[in-house]
Amino acid sequence: MTSTTRLMILTLAFAVNAAALAALHVAMVHSAEQAVAANQEYDHIVVSATRVPSELAKSSCPGTKSL
Repeated sequence: MTSTTRLMILTLAFAVNAAALAALHVAMVHSAEQAVAANQEYDHIVVSATRVPSELAKSSCPGTKSL
């Protein structure tokens, strides 16, 4: 093997490793952004619904029946 061939192989190996590290970095940043987004807490929660009659609420709640 000549030194030129060895230098070309070394350059190719370096480029492949650099590409793999860049892909790993992108994947780690993406997963970190997803984790931050999943832990996002909301300041206010607004519930907009009409009230249900109490008899309907009591009949659909298994609280006292299961005991």
